[in-house]
Amino acid sequence: MVLKRTILRNGEVIKYMIDFTQCDVEPLRVYDGANGKKICVIYNNERYMLKFPALARNNPVMHYSNGCLNEHIASSIYRTLDITTQETILGIYNGKMVVACKDFCNPGDRIVNFAMIKNACIDSSLNGYGTELEEVLQSIEEQNLYDVKEIKEHFWKMFAADAFLGNFDRHNGNWGIIVNELTRETRIAPVYDNGSCLYPQLTDKQMEKILETRSEIENRLYVFPNSALKIDNKKINYYNFLTKTQDIDCIRALQYVTEHISMDKIKKVIRNIPMTDIQQQFYLTMLIERKEHIIEKAYQLQKERGYIVTEEPKKTPKKKKSTNRKYVPRI
Repeated sequence: MVLKRTILRNGEVIKYMIDFTQCDVEPLRVYDGANGKKICVIYNNERYMLKFPALARNNPVMHYSNGCLNEHIASSIYRTLDITTQETILGIYNGKMVVACKDFCNPGDRIVNFAMIKNACIDSSLNGYGTELEEVLQSIEEQNLYDVKEIKEHFWKMFAADAFLGNFDRHNGNWGIIVNELTRETRIAPVYDNGSCLYPQLTDKQMEKILETRSEIENRLYVFPNSALKIDNKKINYYNFLTKTQDIDCIRALQYVTEHISMDKIKKVIRNIPMTDIQQQFYLTMLIERKEHIIEKAYQLQKERGYIVTEEPKKTPKKKKSTNRKYVPRI
């Protein structure tokens, strides 16, 4: 396997990236999804899905998005939150940056995404890809593939983590359950398809301009990106929803994510990934801002309302001084 040096900072080699160009391609393993081309390669005797950069359709000054880089960053941050997530490697294929996502399906496994699960709820007339929150929660209750409590907990943890990472595209087609029709076993799929986190369609110049203007930062906190989930056909604003919701399952997930965010771990993740200085500054700044002004703000408001109860640290009882005195007879 060829390793390719990536020189990014003042001519200094800061990271070795794996060149997947010479890997064998597995033609019988194919993947769906709309964002960018995908192929299966064999690396270290294991299957990896290589995702190629998608066109930056929403930015006329940018040809390809940073989706591959952001997929790797977001997946790595998800893992710091102790949420089971796909394993990713940032690399190169034919000179292009790609992200290699380890195939988490074993022989006999297949992913049943939530759109399929929603379609299988025969008592419902709901469209599988419809993202109205009420419909999604109703389908979670009606489905019989997996334990309702566990899948609901997973759903809300994803929502809270996506709020932290600014994911605008967590729809019903990119999360779900892994089923094995041979063993009849099921499990929740690791979190995958995270390339729409952290503003993937920005050039370095645009990042620099945003960092120089407070109003531009605040627009990306309070105005957009919004969730793909909807209420009354309107996309959910992460800040408004998390600060006002009374859904106890969502609030518990918010508490979990808040208490598991470690900026020390996240800074280590960012600094170990090859990127430009301005990208590093931008991602760290926006993550700190989203943590403080969305996640922690919502956490504090919910705590003040009594929805979040934290355990007080147990105090070690002080040892009482012994009052027993040795009897000394008078002579």
